[in-house]
Amino acid sequence: MRAIRVTGVVAAPDETAEQVTQLLVGERVEVHDREGDWLRVTAPGQWSSKDAMGYPGWARAADLAHDEDSVVEIARTYLGTPYVWGGLTHDGIDCSGLVHTSFRAVGVQVPRDAFDQAATCETVPLGEERPGDLWFFARDGMGTRITHVGFWTGPDTLLHAPDSGPRRYVVEETLPDERRPTLVAAGRF
Repeated sequence: MRAIRVTGVVAAPDETAEQVTQLLVGERVEVHDREGDWLRVTAPGQWSSKDAMGYPGWARAADLAHDEDSVVEIARTYLGTPYVWGGLTHDGIDCSGLVHTSFRAVGVQVPRDAFDQAATCETVPLGEERPGDLWFFARDGMGTRITHVGFWTGPDTLLHAPDSGPRRYVVEETLPDERRPTLVAAGRF
């Protein structure tokens, strides 16, 4: 599993327990046990003499996601983030930056720009997408130059950082009518 947000790891499965470390967005954890809403975990990327497998503790199950789901969950942590050309943070992000940063957080390296992302991913026929796949858009609707990218999160649903129109922040929405004619491809990393 991977952390979908920065989350505290505590000494015991209890709200009042002492925090012993934190998991960063996308950090991999091994799950060993469950107690209610809490998971006993180790963080392999955080070496510790306390456990040869990594730093041990307890984390809330809601703060972790299976790898196949985590890239979308990480992208959702950017909902409401303002659109900033060239941005890669919660202070401001662009469409390809949202894709790049979300995949990077789960350990998958993808290109920075939308046209390079389209050129290097596995092609998925439109209509056969699954959560975490990407939709690619071209201004001319012909696919000659990819100018926008977003996550397919369900039938007719797009999670993206629009750079025009009334929304200039990360949003998950029904595919806007003005974008439909510019949807040219889908892909998967």
